[in-house]
Amino acid sequence: SEDRHHREKDFLLKEAAESQRMYELMKQQEVHLKQQLSLYTEKFEEFQTTLSKSNEVFTTFKQEMEKMTKKIKKLEKETTMYRSRWESSNKALLNMAEEKTLQEREFDSLQGKVARLEKLCRALQNERNELSKKVQGLSTDDDTSPGDESTSLPPIDSQEPSPDPDTTTPSSPTPCCPELDAENQACAASLTAQE
Repeated sequence: SEDRHHREKDFLLKEAAESQRMYELMKQQEVHLKQQLSLYTEKFEEFQTTLSKSNEVFTTFKQEMEKMTKKIKKLEKETTMYRSRWESSNKALLNMAEEKTLQEREFDSLQGKVARLEKLCRALQNERNELSKKVQGLSTDDDTSPGDESTSLPPIDSQEPSPDPDTTTPSSPTPCCPELDAENQACAASLTAQE
């Protein structure tokens, strides 16, 4: 029984030593795991801080994106408005250029008409002066009718202003010269036909 008791005692001592060794090992593992846990806790806190900062940055970025979207829409509207204004002003400019061209052509044609009318007026004035001289010569040669001097035409000054260019028919001469009246009517008719 003593041998058995010694064997049991040795067995229990060995078991206790093994348990002590396991205890020390477990204690070391616990310390190591606590260190790892603290390290992971720090890393998790850093990750949480980074995540919160990234959330703030994302929120700020989202707000800026919304502001930029609003600005872009506003600028697109302004661009459309300015483009329509530019197109309308461009059309108006083209219309004005066409009107200017038409007015220049009309002005040139009117200048040509004025020049022809002035030429015709000068010719008629020369003719009238010549005919009035002939009438005066006839009235001075005719002694039997001294009262016919009132019907003679006075000479026209060469500095007489040109007639209005809007009127196409020159002023008709006095009724005492039917030849001049017929010639004036023929010139006026030819001028009207040319226009």
